[in-house]
Amino acid sequence: MPSRTPSPSGKNPTVERRVFDLLNAEILDLRLEPGAHIVTETVAESLGVSRLPVREALRALAGRGLVEVHPHRGAFIPRLGPEDLDRIVETVEARARLEPWAAELAAGRHRADQLAELDAALALGLEALRNGNRPAANRAHRAFLRLLTLMSGHTTLIETLEPLQYRTMLAFVSVVMTAEPQGWESHRLVRDAVADRDGAAASTAMRRHLDEVLEALRLPGNVVAATVGRGARTGGRKPGGRRLAALRLETGPAAEPSAQ
Repeated sequence: MPSRTPSPSGKNPTVERRVFDLLNAEILDLRLEPGAHIVTETVAESLGVSRLPVREALRALAGRGLVEVHPHRGAFIPRLGPEDLDRIVETVEARARLEPWAAELAAGRHRADQLAELDAALALGLEALRNGNRPAANRAHRAFLRLLTLMSGHTTLIETLEPLQYRTMLAFVSVVMTAEPQGWESHRLVRDAVADRDGAAASTAMRRHLDEVLEALRLPGNVVAATVGRGARTGGRKPGGRRLAALRLETGPAAEPSAQ
């Protein structure tokens, strides 16, 4: 089912979009912990908005695989760890079938302004890697993949890939690989092939990168739980509840790249 990502509205995004952007960043930067219960009323009260835009934002997040909504229980952030390795591998396997196609299409269909945005995400990712700033690298990685997929111009492919990419991103803020593939160098190769409008090379580079990720995931003992944010988990749901109560909409992040 296609994800229900709120539509951006230029310089004045809707309340729903702003709530979505804020919660999206809180989850993927692990400030809201895997397993946390997102209480609609708490978020609405903290942000000074009605419950409706919060509910709509949660539905959009569920479409991306970042939230699980259970009837009569509410919304929860999925908890992924080394014990979920088979599920993580399956998600990356699905991406490995689709993302090379997206890269191939992007090579033939991209606009100059989109390539400039892709370059900016790549530069931010490489800088974060040099500085050892994992949260910033994760944000840049999200932007890079999102932009590359949008550049394909294929609506169904975008709608299919988006939740797979976000489930993987959620997993990779919850677990780390002791031996990691050279992801950003691989992304540079993909970018260069896209810039050259060489669809075959872009597809090959993306496929090679995802094959390397799968090989690293399958390496015995290579996937371990991330240490980021572990301390907040020890108190159960209370830290998540305090975090939700402290959210402020005006400090939310900028909207992610849109399909427009």
